[in-house]
Amino acid sequence: MLSRVADNLYWMARYLERAEHGARVLDVKLEAMLEEAAEDTAEGWVRALATLTNPMASWGIAAPSDIAHRLTFDRQSNNSVLMCIRYARDNARQMREQISTEMWGRLNRLYLRASDPEAEREWRRAPVPFLNGVIDDLMMFSGLTDSTMRHGEGWHFIQIGRYLERAQCVSRLLDVYFGDLPDDVPYKLRAPRYADWIGLLKQCTGFEAYCKVYTADVDPNRIAEFLLLDAEFPHSLRFSVDRLNDELLAIGPGAAGGPQRKAERLAGRLKASLDYGQVDELLGGDIDHFLHDVQERCVEIHESVFDAFIAYGVEDLLRA
Repeated sequence: MLSRVADNLYWMARYLERAEHGARVLDVKLEAMLEEAAEDTAEGWVRALATLTNPMASWGIAAPSDIAHRLTFDRQSNNSVLMCIRYARDNARQMREQISTEMWGRLNRLYLRASDPEAEREWRRAPVPFLNGVIDDLMMFSGLTDSTMRHGEGWHFIQIGRYLERAQCVSRLLDVYFGDLPDDVPYKLRAPRYADWIGLLKQCTGFEAYCKVYTADVDPNRIAEFLLLDAEFPHSLRFSVDRLNDELLAIGPGAAGGPQRKAERLAGRLKASLDYGQVDELLGGDIDHFLHDVQERCVEIHESVFDAFIAYGVEDLLRA
């Protein structure tokens, strides 16, 4: 596969996963505001900002609705929901022939709807239904990808981008709740409360799945075990890394040998640390360091994927 096509497919998937994650975090926080006290709302948005943006210094003091609006529509931010959808569409347009007509139609309609001036007025009237609609469209796109696209190399690159981005998003989200806040967050927060833990599960689409495993006993240790180590829940860190490892192995021959093997080794080591991890050891030790290490390994895997499949040279092909 051409490196340009691999690059486009990979980044299309990453941006769409980032858009869905951001929309879901905002959706959960906006719904929670209806029942929270003012202090709880403020702390919830500090966590949301720490999860979705870096650094936070430019935000200052802003109303929650303004924060949510900016995180949805800000055209100056690479991480706003709208810009992630735009970048995904730009990548899809450059290799339009590699994806199905249904995929392109869904993504194009989503972008045109979200970028229309009426979208911001719709958001002001009813932000939660608007975000729910965006999430639904993104999930439909994922379903169309799996059901209308041949599961060849192109599909595998989409899965690599999707699950690498998901692993980074989930690890950062868990770090905000279980570890220390990033250095750029000038606030001291109370320990998460019962409602915060439910919100964390919902931000990972995991509340119902968690209850089916552990009943409705919302316990931080069990939540950590579920979101870190559950091998069967699609938004757990372990599941994401397992799938990432599988997809890298599935690409098989055809890439630069050395860089590809490096990406496989890095993903394999990360997979092993989660396959054999124990939640008591993680929580009893330095979970902050562990989650930071996961994020750093994800960056290393990204760089290795780029070297192996996108930026490889002639000498790499001769060695492969």
